[in-house]
Amino acid sequence: MRKLFKNLTAIGLSVTMVVGTASMASAAVAKGTDVSNGKAWTSYSIHTREDNGSWEDKLIGAGQKYQNKENTYKSYGEDAKITTQTSSSFTMNVVSTGWSANWTPMGTVGQSNPWGVTADKVVNVERGRYYTISFKIKSTLKNEIMKSQDKKDANGNVVKDSEGKAMGENVGTGKYNYVKHIHFKAFDNTDKDGAALNLSNVKATIGGKSVLSSTKDFSPFVALDSQNTADDGYVTVSADVKIPSLRSEYQKKKAQPTLGIKFAFGAFLKEYIDESDMSGTIDVKDFKITAGIQSPSQVKISKVKAKKKAMVVKYKKASKAKKYEVQYSLKKNFKKSKVKTTKKAKITIKKLKSGKKYYVRVRGFFMNGKTKVYGPYSAKKVVKIK
Repeated sequence: MRKLFKNLTAIGLSVTMVVGTASMASAAVAKGTDVSNGKAWTSYSIHTREDNGSWEDKLIGAGQKYQNKENTYKSYGEDAKITTQTSSSFTMNVVSTGWSANWTPMGTVGQSNPWGVTADKVVNVERGRYYTISFKIKSTLKNEIMKSQDKKDANGNVVKDSEGKAMGENVGTGKYNYVKHIHFKAFDNTDKDGAALNLSNVKATIGGKSVLSSTKDFSPFVALDSQNTADDGYVTVSADVKIPSLRSEYQKKKAQPTLGIKFAFGAFLKEYIDESDMSGTIDVKDFKITAGIQSPSQVKISKVKAKKKAMVVKYKKASKAKKYEVQYSLKKNFKKSKVKTTKKAKITIKKLKSGKKYYVRVRGFFMNGKTKVYGPYSAKKVVKIK
């Protein structure tokens, strides 16, 4: 596989710029509510400088130029902006998806850096609640596949810059690419690195066929083919996300937690080398973040009493919990643990080892169809058996 833009300076920024705010703490919303309704979209690209030029100025400081035709080895191109939007849709005009990446000393792509073209929004959420993200998306993006090579003069000698390094040029191959893989994530918008939350039940289909994929570095990928006319060109996407239940686990400084949704439209050179410097439009419609079920609250253990080769565990019932799992172990990390299930707020666990310390914790759950929906574990307690 050829090395495109092989000498591009490695400016590997973790861009998780979030513009926009969410309101103060609010009451729980009804199941089925679209919590993204009324929340605006924000677009970002390196060249449009919504980060006040932080990324672009670093590139310029490293000797790079925007769309540098004279020396493609020192060039960047990410340039895009949302032109029209509602809370459930937007159209982004893409001059270029760019070709930024994190590069190794050997001139190969170490990791893709697609965050030079993004769209995002921030919404209010509730801790411990499940949400379904759904939308339709299509693109008209395309690019000529280019061959990157050292620039040479009329005598066939490699042209060098003022630092004595080879200069580059791109030569068209006459072949065109119409597929663009994009990535989206649900993330903690207050975290400086934009820590992603786990997505589940992810689906992406067009014409009844899946266009979903993933790699070690990015999951999910959705493939947009601007020549695919099925379903009017729109890929239908959905995914579920759960907000962590405990304030100590998620945005502990905020009474009202929020969630960010971000689309990455920049180049994924490590995964899809031919999908660089693409231009066209991206359209998203029917975007929703629908409030789903609420998981049980945290259980609080009120008392653990040691008995002869047994212990009695008492705890306060958790809201929404129908049953409880009582986990106990000789190890504080709960390896090789055992579990008892009960509907009651008190349980006696027998056949324990006399004189040994046992660690115990409890969590509530209910059944959603055939799936157990768990609340967080209680704080663990320790007891020495008689």
